[in-house]
Amino acid sequence: MTEREKDHQWLDEEAGPVVPAYALTRGRTRPSNQAIDVLAIVTATGGPTPVSLGPEQWMILSLCARPTPLADIAAAIDLPLGVVRVLVSDLHEQGLLQVREPSNVARFPNVALLREVISGLKAL
Repeated sequence: MTEREKDHQWLDEEAGPVVPAYALTRGRTRPSNQAIDVLAIVTATGGPTPVSLGPEQWMILSLCARPTPLADIAAAIDLPLGVVRVLVSDLHEQGLLQVREPSNVARFPNVALLREVISGLKAL
């Protein structure tokens, strides 16, 4: 067995070519407009979709028929979060997706509220 065969023995002939994740984003590692939070809720707009979308973008659109967190999209299509951020950003720029950032309350809880919760737990 050659060194090349050893490197690729986990692939079978039916698997087809392996595409590196960066190829899906044309080498980009960051969204072109703004960073999308991992907890952002993504929803398809239902607008007309161009035929030129890739299979990953079609999967994202179908998942987002219902509001879906960005992290769940990445898990569902088995791609790195950074790649999904770029793909979602591209679809958002085309008007195919809405991105709703999480509220500040969800990300940064009020210190007074946390102290009340701690006090309540101690009282138990």
